[in-house]
Amino acid sequence: MTSRTREIALQEYMNALPNLHTWDDGATWNTGGFNREHLEKVIQIITQRFPTARIIETGAGNSTISFLFCGPSKLVSICPEPDLFGRIKEYCASKTLDDSAWEPIEGFSETVLPDLAKDTANLFDFALIDGHHGWPLVFVDFCYLNQMLRQGGLLMIDDIQLHSVRELANLLREQPGFTLAADLGKALIFEKTTSDRGLPEWNGQPYIVRNSAG
Repeated sequence: MTSRTREIALQEYMNALPNLHTWDDGATWNTGGFNREHLEKVIQIITQRFPTARIIETGAGNSTISFLFCGPSKLVSICPEPDLFGRIKEYCASKTLDDSAWEPIEGFSETVLPDLAKDTANLFDFALIDGHHGWPLVFVDFCYLNQMLRQGGLLMIDDIQLHSVRELANLLREQPGFTLAADLGKALIFEKTTSDRGLPEWNGQPYIVRNSAG
């Protein structure tokens, strides 16, 4: 796909995001939680900072297609919905969008991520947390994705209107080693400025210290 053809395909995609999701057994369909404004901003950020990005996400959908428009060298999507993967692949085929860098992994992130994180050389430029949104799985995703995110990489967390996700955002806003890079309203993007694979003990986490009695 030439750059001109890609730009035309991208505009067609943004003008009519595919309805990839159903949560009522097919009675109704929707595009998911991201709108055009969110996706265009994410594509802009990734393509400007990482010409051949290595990307990983928990969850899948229009985020996946948008990541493919970035021309990644690797894209890993972790989701327990094989039918959703099939719909994404069908869309890419219909638009001749190259998905050869895409590695869909069927499964729950809390099961898949620990094995992926064992490879200390398997580092990524961009990570999206958008799988399970309940406690503690948002933090489980963060624990392992943080291990795989390189220094200078970007971590995006979606749906900060939910208390579980907002608590992770509150932690990272104050945490040395992370700086807020972009505010998309319902989602935040943090830059990781440290090479550490994990967070320090509680007394090295300002948000925890500040909210702990005594």
